[in-house]
Amino acid sequence: MRTVRWQCTPAEFQDYLKAMRFRYHKWDTFVCGGLNLIPESIVLTEQEHALIVSMTERLAAQLRDLERRVRTRPELLRKLGIPDAVAGMIEREVDSRLQLARYDFFPTTSGGWAVSEFNEDVPGGFNEVVAAPELLPTFHSGFKFVDRFAECFLSAVPNQGTIGLMYATGYSEDMQHMLILKKLLERREQPAVLCSPRHLRRSWGRWIAQGERLSGAVRFYPAEWFTFLENRRLWLRAVQELPMLNPLCRLISQSKAIFALWNDSELTSVAEREFYHSVAPKTVFMTEFCKEAEAAESLRREPGRWVLKQPFGRMGETVAMGSLTPAAEWEVCVKHALQKPTEYVAQDCFQVQPLEFSNGPLYPAIGAYVINGRFAGYYSRVAAQPFLTHQAHYVPTVIDVYNHS
Repeated sequence: MRTVRWQCTPAEFQDYLKAMRFRYHKWDTFVCGGLNLIPESIVLTEQEHALIVSMTERLAAQLRDLERRVRTRPELLRKLGIPDAVAGMIEREVDSRLQLARYDFFPTTSGGWAVSEFNEDVPGGFNEVVAAPELLPTFHSGFKFVDRFAECFLSAVPNQGTIGLMYATGYSEDMQHMLILKKLLERREQPAVLCSPRHLRRSWGRWIAQGERLSGAVRFYPAEWFTFLENRRLWLRAVQELPMLNPLCRLISQSKAIFALWNDSELTSVAEREFYHSVAPKTVFMTEFCKEAEAAESLRREPGRWVLKQPFGRMGETVAMGSLTPAAEWEVCVKHALQKPTEYVAQDCFQVQPLEFSNGPLYPAIGAYVINGRFAGYYSRVAAQPFLTHQAHYVPTVIDVYNHS
């Protein structure tokens, strides 16, 4: 794995930024005063690409199996941090293969790969991944794009009728994702309606949103927020009838506590656990640390070893990395987690291998999309620290067609 600068002029890069803003609805090209799109790409060999595809599809298959074992057990759903109201919907939901997820793989200093969570609920990056193979190949002579996001998405949703694109309507960054999906549907002359799950109604045996009859829905609205919907009783029926990408049961894999549950020998096979341990850090329910004073003290004594996480959250706001947190603040985090142990897990901190870019080393996460169990493209990001937030930079991922090593 290495990096490469785009073969473009400053004027061409500015044209690219303009196209991202106005053609692909990427309005947040600047975040906190900094440009989050840079004219460099991550280059994978064909072997590295094949390995990531293999890991992605195997993880997706194992997660679906685990999901089926967990979804009808309220005590396990509660252990994953899923609100009771949403758990009730998940228990009633029909089994569905519909999936749009992204798994972020970090290269480690030991030469392997590690994934710290699964973005199964509302994964972002649609605008960039759709634009990349349409705007960037001329800047990447000798490299190929393998993004199939658009065609995979269109094959995953019903190909007739109106699709409800459901999102948190108070967030423009969520709206831009729905607009790019709406554009994809319009390419095959299929109508779509922008709406919130709150807009869902039932009339004459039909599911309606914003006055339009729906044949299916795309959910870009955090599943744990469904507990706050005024029409959540209606959703108890909708989850049994309305095809939805993603179904609410994807919240099971979205929970950061799923890593701890994966260790349960009653839920997973030896082969599944062996694969899990090869790609994911050890994760423990915080309740385990409350059983022994020495275990709890290890959190304070070895901050560089641990990462504290709540089951749900976006952009890292519910994550505390001991290696990056000042001592006094880390003490507060540990104390709070031990006081509310059912709301936290502790995860081993793996060491991310930085990549050299033009302005110095940055820490990468290779994001692999998976739609209905199959690899669909890359959405990768880099950051100045081995902890990705909303300030991370997007970088395309390409495959070196000449390097077969």
